Amino acid sequence: MKRRQFVKSGFVLISALVVNSKIAILNAAERTVNIAEDYKTKILDIIRNLKKEGSDLVTKIMNGKKYQFDAFIHYPYDGGIKDEQTGYQLFFHAHRENEYGHFHTFAKDNDGNLIHLVLISMNDKGELIGLATVNRWVTGDKYVKADRLKELSKTFQINPKLYKDERVIKFVNYVFKAYKSEIEELFDKRDQWIKNYAQTYYREPFEDREFEILSSKTISL
Repeated sequence: MKRRQFVKSGFVLISALVVNSKIAILNAAERTVNIAEDYKTKILDIIRNLKKEGSDLVTKIMNGKKYQFDAFIHYPYDGGIKDEQTGYQLFFHAHRENEYGHFHTFAKDNDGNLIHLVLISMNDKGELIGLATVNRWVTGDKYVKADRLKELSKTFQINPKLYKDERVIKFVNYVFKAYKSEIEELFDKRDQWIKNYAQTYYREPFEDREFEILSSKTISL
């Protein structure tokens, strides 16, 4: 009798733990969604406020310079915006079809090597239209796997005060918060693409100029 009660009690305890774990997972997922939606709202607020001023994010990042469709012209200036405290940096330029231009975002490892995170595509209205990962030859950065990219992207933060209009940097910071799940999915798809390429051609794809974008996602605000 005692054994039956013990088994029954153990079953009840295990069931309760399973239920509580499921609830905790659901709550965490809900919090993640809510956080993402909050940051999407912040992104929209920045875009709307700039439009009220007769401006947009692309105009702001160009820093008064003439728009040039040239991969070697970087905005707001050569070298881009670098946060020496966090190791993250960005620049904007234009050279791809089906977009007006894009931000490149980077992290640094402990040895000072640059690691490319995501490309943020913009249209001529200064609106976010897509996210992508790129092949290594595009930026000449250090290759790391998706798990490491996820860790680096979680803490992406550039001090907004490093640029004269803080909203530009805030926008990029917010993209990493608003589209965390999408960005992590892009990293996984990139790694799968690299694996498929290697299995097909029996070599690494990193210098293959035929492939620039390895994974991408269209974003609709």
